[in-house]
Amino acid sequence: MLLGVDDLETAQAYPRGKIREGNAWLHHEGVVWGFNVSFNTRNELAVDPGLALDAAGRELHLDRQACLDLGQWYAANKDDKSFTFTDVAGSGKEFSVHVIAKFKACLTRPVPAIADPCDGAGTDTAYSRVFETVELLLRPGLSQPKPPPYTRLRILFDLEDDADSKYDEVRARRASIQGLPAVQQPKAYLAALRDYSALDEIDLKPQQTPQVSIFPEDPTEVVLADVDKIIVMPTATGSWAVATPVAVPDVKVRPSIIASATIQELLCGPLFTGVAAAPASLGPRVTGATFAAQSVTFTTDRPLAAPTLNPQSFSVADYSDTAGWNQIDIGAVARQADGSVVVQLTSAPSGRRVRFIAHGSGPTPLLGTDLVPLGAPGISGADDGIDFVKMFERS
Repeated sequence: MLLGVDDLETAQAYPRGKIREGNAWLHHEGVVWGFNVSFNTRNELAVDPGLALDAAGRELHLDRQACLDLGQWYAANKDDKSFTFTDVAGSGKEFSVHVIAKFKACLTRPVPAIADPCDGAGTDTAYSRVFETVELLLRPGLSQPKPPPYTRLRILFDLEDDADSKYDEVRARRASIQGLPAVQQPKAYLAALRDYSALDEIDLKPQQTPQVSIFPEDPTEVVLADVDKIIVMPTATGSWAVATPVAVPDVKVRPSIIASATIQELLCGPLFTGVAAAPASLGPRVTGATFAAQSVTFTTDRPLAAPTLNPQSFSVADYSDTAGWNQIDIGAVARQADGSVVVQLTSAPSGRRVRFIAHGSGPTPLLGTDLVPLGAPGISGADDGIDFVKMFERS
């Protein structure tokens, strides 16, 4: 098989293009690691090594720190009409910029190459490698966030609320799901996610202008930081220097890509599963319970409302192999000086097992001093709690 330059270029470009396409659509743009932006001890703006993906799926890898003297940068760019500078006291200038990283490829490693015979020479030189690196630039003004994709899903999960009336159905469905009992919501959210992800993905389209592309954007830039209100002052030598104290770069404006292994662990946390709510909506929890001859003593992690400490908030029964379960009446409930609660029984259990229930649900639940039920949130949400149940073995 006779292979030419076009064949070799295709063999190299095809797998690179497939990797870029997956990066662009499945991960989108963002910093993977590093790329801190700060001022060093010489008041130079420094960008640390890092790795990012741009919206065209290219890997942006910086392997060493890059520094910039903003005084010299101002001197070189002060006459550029695209930059705006404000006068400050003492003949200084104030301006804001954002730092971006973009893909850059440099030809390297020249080697002898066969030239066209018509050139009159037997050999020539050509570059045999392409070195991929990062170009760092300052853009005027602060960065502007890009509208994120998957608008319907973001509205469904209360991450944003676009005012466009075409999303009214999504908002109505979200309200309907939130009105369901908590135990029914996960399946309802899953069904809605499948429906609206299909519509959101139809809305995603490759770039059409200025040229047709298979990527969302191409060319593209990744924002690394905003640097607001930089002040440079003239020096005695006729140059410019950054005034102190220097501005603090804001790196939180950058898009970030979180590793999938971390995401799957975060999804196991209580804030995502609904096991825990904000501290103010958590009901008291029983921290321990003991049985004596004719009483049960228990403790909670927070005080209970005194009016709910009555016999109707508890159930006690004993079990025997011959008669089964036998309900035992509760005589009194009293809080002790140490904060524990004693539930006194009218008669001593005779069965070999005693079952104690402190009610967090039902018509007469125990409440905390903030009137949140014991064990809340329960199956029906923050207004419902969970019963505490303990089985004791009689000796």
